Amino acid sequence: MRKNVKLFAVIILVFSLLLTSCGVKDTTSSNVPESDVIYQVMIDRFYNGDKSNDDPEVSKGMFDPTYTNWRMYWGGDLKGLTEKIPYIKGMGVTAIWISPVVDNINKPAIYNGEINAPYHGYWARDFKRVEEHFGTWEDFDNFVKTAHANGIKVVLDFAPNHTSPADENNPDFAENGALYDDGKLLGTYSNDVNKLFHHNGGITNWNNLKDLQDKNLFDLADLDQSNPIVDKYLKDSIKLWFSHGIDGVRLDAAKHMPMEWVKSFANTIYSVKKDALLFAEWMLSGPTDPLYGYNIQFANTTGFSVLDFMLNRVIRDVFGKGYGFDRLNDTIEETNKDYDNPYKLITFIDNHDMPRFLSINYDKDKMHEAIAFIMTSRGIPAIYYGTEQYLHNDTNGGNDPYNRPMMEKFDGNTKAYVLIRELSKLRKATPALQYGKTVARYVSDDVYIYERQYGKDIVVVAINKGEETTVKNIETSLRKGKYSDYLKGLLEGVNLKVERRNSENNILSITLPKDSVSIWTNVRVK
Repeated sequence: MRKNVKLFAVIILVFSLLLTSCGVKDTTSSNVPESDVIYQVMIDRFYNGDKSNDDPEVSKGMFDPTYTNWRMYWGGDLKGLTEKIPYIKGMGVTAIWISPVVDNINKPAIYNGEINAPYHGYWARDFKRVEEHFGTWEDFDNFVKTAHANGIKVVLDFAPNHTSPADENNPDFAENGALYDDGKLLGTYSNDVNKLFHHNGGITNWNNLKDLQDKNLFDLADLDQSNPIVDKYLKDSIKLWFSHGIDGVRLDAAKHMPMEWVKSFANTIYSVKKDALLFAEWMLSGPTDPLYGYNIQFANTTGFSVLDFMLNRVIRDVFGKGYGFDRLNDTIEETNKDYDNPYKLITFIDNHDMPRFLSINYDKDKMHEAIAFIMTSRGIPAIYYGTEQYLHNDTNGGNDPYNRPMMEKFDGNTKAYVLIRELSKLRKATPALQYGKTVARYVSDDVYIYERQYGKDIVVVAINKGEETTVKNIETSLRKGKYSDYLKGLLEGVNLKVERRNSENNILSITLPKDSVSIWTNVRVK
């Protein structure tokens, strides 16, 4: 009996090695990042679960319970986020990307007589403590534990490029970039005996990497990662957060730090968690951004993937501003060649640094189509909190801070919520949507039909953002037969009949309704 068990084990081992050598990926693991669906949350603006931390004594005076001062804390916290995990799970989300929860400055920065509080989390003072407006280490640990119990990873937004607003000639400005090590002051921008910071003024040339990396970003005290004290402090800090159970990192302001240091930072993380989900913000202005090549180099060499700003700009142009689908397809093809692993790029429609989609085009149909695209395209989709509830504020064009409203409702029946839920199921069910090749079958100004295939799994997506139209004799890898719209008409999709044209090719001809998304697949989804 023992011999049979050993023989069976050997057979399983050999079989698994053969699968690996043939390039067949294991998609059953919850740690396969390409199957993830990320939900981005700005904690202060999500849900208030503990009113006792709204206006803490140590940092009093930066809370506005009326939600009228957009630059103040509004009360969202870790307990509130934890309470809403069932709602987030209901969308099929597998990872929550949370805004920074490290301890931020306790004094506001006053600009033009206005109070600016660090509600967003990007003005750190102590990377080894939890911001008191959001809770305690106990609250954070409970959040992570609850997320994991619901099959959800935790991705921490981490901003090691800088501390807080500083003025070298005014030591009393806010906390003047002060950096603390678990409560112990290491230095400030105007009293920097340990040379923790760069002192080269603000960025003047945004297309020069040296300027970006050695000068201050928006008057924030710029940390010098080449300083051994800073290097060790930041790496010790991130290891601390991983010891509290986080699963990944979104790296803020990546192009403002040396690539070699970022690579060493990634290696530090991988030394404590081999399967960490790591991606970075390397913001691109558009298809002609002069730093695009460096962005590619960063993504291909540092251990961090990147947020796909190139695709994001095109998505907003095509679905939000009426450009043709050729621009979208060209971008997919070009970036697939440029990036070593385009399947780990983070795709998104909007985020906390740009107007929400509905602020640039208040057309829910177009937003649904954009969501359907990122949920079925290559890359890992990230949904900005409230998108599923059509949350937006158009003041000042919806720019920062008006792209960060308080979450107003948690309705599990909106069309957008249901759409994300159903496509999350499909993403998890098939490697075709995780790392299948993208083949354009039909591209026009208003219609885009593309196919994703991996092995025998096939998903065909037809998006029509214009008037009703008929397309004929389109090749497909789907076998001859009838296919129901996977979304069951949620986005006005229609059923499909595939016919045999000859011994080698199958074809589809279909009339696509106005503003519709049809999805056909041979994959069974439970």
